[in-house]
Amino acid sequence: MVRLNDELSSTTAYLHDLESTNQSQQNLSPFTKIKGRSPVLKDAINLANKVSKTDAPVLITGESGVGKELFAEGIHNAGKRSNHPFVAINCGAIPTALFESELFGYEQGAFTGAIKGGKKGKFDAAKGGTIFLDEIGEMPLELQVKLLRVLQEKHYYRVSGNEAIPTDVRIIAATNRDLEKMIDEGSFREDLYYRLNVISISIPPLRDRIEDIPELIQLFLKEFSLKYTMPIPRIDPEVMYTFLQHPWQGNIRQLRNMIERMIILASDNEVMKPHHLPKNFVKENNPPTLNIHFEEIKKRNGQGEDEIQYALQKTFGNKAAAAKLLGISRATLYNKLKKYDLKLD
Repeated sequence: MVRLNDELSSTTAYLHDLESTNQSQQNLSPFTKIKGRSPVLKDAINLANKVSKTDAPVLITGESGVGKELFAEGIHNAGKRSNHPFVAINCGAIPTALFESELFGYEQGAFTGAIKGGKKGKFDAAKGGTIFLDEIGEMPLELQVKLLRVLQEKHYYRVSGNEAIPTDVRIIAATNRDLEKMIDEGSFREDLYYRLNVISISIPPLRDRIEDIPELIQLFLKEFSLKYTMPIPRIDPEVMYTFLQHPWQGNIRQLRNMIERMIILASDNEVMKPHHLPKNFVKENNPPTLNIHFEEIKKRNGQGEDEIQYALQKTFGNKAAAAKLLGISRATLYNKLKKYDLKLD
């Protein structure tokens, strides 16, 4: 059975889909949902925490599946608007014809099929709180103009309405697109970009913080074992090694789905081995993604102290996976640990 080091085993089981049961615990950080201890992730969290103390617009960038909405929620919960609504809008999921009425609402008789008495929009629903505009790069140009006008004038009109309604929301936007490139191509407004991009937070992809993978695996194993009332399966070191090397194009969302699949398909007390992984997943695996720095250490020192320390760091102290990464037996690794007087804290 793969045993992660003491630091990993002591992590809290504060599960993504069970957050509502713990909201009353005041000692939890607003960013508790975001799991990982890598320096690049900590830098992003620290910046988000600083920004949360203000009302400045924030643009969160990063690949699909890195957790942009979790950062937006954290900023909201850490700020002065935390007692008011957090309303998320997927700009790519709302039909263009309905987008304006979804954001700003509409008056009675605005169009065929309109609800009697009209309907409030997302800006009304988020009053005093935060609106999270996810996938802002998917917003059509004609709607970008209307959003820009609301941000500039700080009021909006419902569809078919004549009354100017003051805005009282914080704006956080997110995208996995290159907005500057879209500006050059004429598909995103430059003035809206600068309105939204007062503070920019870049969320690193999972392949740039592989030291967080073991902690995320433990989190998801606990989550789905509870969801499906099944025992937590054991992870073979080769599977852990494969996970650490994988490019994870779908990032944390892909890892989470993989762990859910493993929980569903696992038999009682079964050890999860490479043959349990989907064939296409194994084909996608790319050994060089682990880290170029590691290859440089190997060339310089062979199986020296630096290489061993780096392997242990990248496998989160997992000796079996570290030995696999180094291409040596566990017995050889233990001998080298003794030789160099290396100990895990």
